[in-house]
Amino acid sequence: MGTRVISFLNIKGGVGKTISTTNIGAALDKMGYSVLIIDIDPQSNATKYLSSYKENDLSSYELLKGETGIYIKSTKYNALQIVPGNIKLIMAENEIMLDTRKARETRLKKWIDSLDHEFDFILIDCPPSLNILTTNALVASTEVLVPIKIDKFALDGFEYLMSAIEETREEFNPHLNLLGAFITMDKSTTINRDIKAELDQILGDKFLKQTIRENVAVTKSTFHETPVIYHDPKSNSAKDYIKLTEEIVNVLTRVI
Repeated sequence: MGTRVISFLNIKGGVGKTISTTNIGAALDKMGYSVLIIDIDPQSNATKYLSSYKENDLSSYELLKGETGIYIKSTKYNALQIVPGNIKLIMAENEIMLDTRKARETRLKKWIDSLDHEFDFILIDCPPSLNILTTNALVASTEVLVPIKIDKFALDGFEYLMSAIEETREEFNPHLNLLGAFITMDKSTTINRDIKAELDQILGDKFLKQTIRENVAVTKSTFHETPVIYHDPKSNSAKDYIKLTEEIVNVLTRVI
């Protein structure tokens, strides 16, 4: 199948993006795949969720600046590794834009290419915005996954996000593919059913069928800095993430 580089992206915060990145990464690891998570969100919650945050470690900030060093860190989970994030990423956008010595948009791609297919999956936890960090992720990616939390503003910015993906495809990365969108924190309510029906119309086969049910187990797992599929494998959320990951792998197998 070759290395699949998947950006997790939504310009809205609080949609379960980081939780999904890490749990899908952990599920892929559990299925026997080698996985690298790259945290380019200044909040660095993916790094913290995997108990991998140390303020003085080399991080994606230094990587994007083009500094040399060993960025990949092991985690306590089999073949799951991480390039940690850092709060310094807040400064990265201005620094990258001011640095004219090398291309701004392709820095992450060049580093990933240097890994020479070392991993089956590389998952990028993007910031909840469209900036040079996100552009680097999209240019480096083969696919994009969009987590959606259903609320009154669930579809706000969605068209803008799709336009950004299309623009990246046209200008930098013709092979970039929207792998799909999926629902997080799902509830059995009328509004949820209505929004899901609307998304199904908009996205067609890009709307993944498996949703992640709202469950307190996810919140508890963050306090233990352990993906829910390991912290509480019998919980609804853990089962849902395993099924969603299986669906993602099946879709990728069909695409390829």
